[in-house]
Amino acid sequence: MTNRSKPTQGKPRSRGRTVPKKSRLPLYLGIGMIGIIGLIVVLVNTLNPTAETAVNLPPREPLTAAVGQTAEGYWYKGDPNAPVKIVEYADFECPACAKLEQELLQTNFDQLYVETGKVQFIYRELPLTSIHSSAQLTAEVARCAGDQNLFWPVHDALFDTQKQWERKPNAREIILTAAAKAGASRTQLDSCLAAGTHTAAVNASTNEAMTRGVQSTPTVYVNDQEVKFVSDFASTLIKLVDGIVASQSSATP
Repeated sequence: MTNRSKPTQGKPRSRGRTVPKKSRLPLYLGIGMIGIIGLIVVLVNTLNPTAETAVNLPPREPLTAAVGQTAEGYWYKGDPNAPVKIVEYADFECPACAKLEQELLQTNFDQLYVETGKVQFIYRELPLTSIHSSAQLTAEVARCAGDQNLFWPVHDALFDTQKQWERKPNAREIILTAAAKAGASRTQLDSCLAAGTHTAAVNASTNEAMTRGVQSTPTVYVNDQEVKFVSDFASTLIKLVDGIVASQSSATP
């Protein structure tokens, strides 16, 4: 009887081992399909701009002051013969630089000082590439926009949208979208960047800053004197500019 019972017991055990193997196949197929769908979604999001690359550009009053480049090739706004020259060493990915820009915007600095001939404002690049992954790119984007006579609109757009692209995996797309929304030709920007047209100029600006002893951004000079900011950027600059303009006015017979 013992011998007869063994074959009978063996059949159910054999079935118990084979049935689960067949039932797992749909599960494995389902997992595989989920993985494929996920990969497709990632590729689509990478190759096509999505809501994540949408850029919100706040409105700004158009600049009416004179613009151009200094003899050294730095972009400026304001009368070159203005009594006050402000030089800013900045990084488009620097939060403090964006704060300075926002304070100047809120106090209508351009309208009150740059467009009235009191201030010539000069921008010099100091991309802190060791801590800001898009610093070099944004500096070159602004320079490339300058080739289209759009340095300042793109300068403003980059600072206005900084929080939208900093530390983002698709920062390049957002940055170029912001520049295009400011009026720059995307095709020309792409060509300019691919050719490295302004890489040397940005690097030269960085080297010049280091030679001068500038190691942080924003670093600002008013008539060649470095400004020691204590609290607000804009109020400090306005006080200095007003003082210089008043002293020069009183000295004029």
